[in-house]
Amino acid sequence: MANIVEIENLTKYYEKGSVKALNGINLTIEEGEFVAIMGPSGSGKSTLLNMIGALDRGDKGKIIVDGHNLLSKKDLSTFRSQTIGFVFQLDNLLPMLSSIENIELPAYESKTSSDEMRKKALELLKSVGLEDKAKFSPVKLSGGERQRIAVARALINSPSIILADEPTGSLDSDNSQKIIQLLKDLHEKENITLIIVTHDSNVANQSNRIINILDGKVVNDSN
Repeated sequence: MANIVEIENLTKYYEKGSVKALNGINLTIEEGEFVAIMGPSGSGKSTLLNMIGALDRGDKGKIIVDGHNLLSKKDLSTFRSQTIGFVFQLDNLLPMLSSIENIELPAYESKTSSDEMRKKALELLKSVGLEDKAKFSPVKLSGGERQRIAVARALINSPSIILADEPTGSLDSDNSQKIIQLLKDLHEKENITLIIVTHDSNVANQSNRIINILDGKVVNDSN
């Protein structure tokens, strides 16, 4: 398998250089891997995820994702919309939109027609087991259902990579397992690279590889 993420000596500073969030990260991730990133609060794991997802830029080093050099690439928003699907701890659904409209939202900047977009959104609703909730407002859904909608939304643009930052952090154990199983199933079915940041060892142990980060550095990398 080819590498979909290649990182060399990646460094990121905050607060005008006084805080080093990433301290020379070296890492490769193959296409189709399911990777969990663990570490204590402030270790740099979410910063690393933001670098891979082009939500922030590194200051030094190299980061290439799906063939794109993110430190020199100008149009990061187009790269994000075409390459990355995001799932966060909070579902971030818009309450004034229905479930299906929330799923369609990231596709509005694409060249997809409205009919194609609706067809894909309905397929995704079915894939997460919520085809009967298409017209429901998020406020009428449970926490687990909202997160399943968020997973479907992350897939609307057929991304190469799904980045999930504590996707089960606000859920009970039963719903947490359902979300992880859903992500695993989609990862295996679509061969999507799945990278999850988590504090939960039960979640991490379901991945194929666990990367531990401490003080902005990789301290352990095990399959």
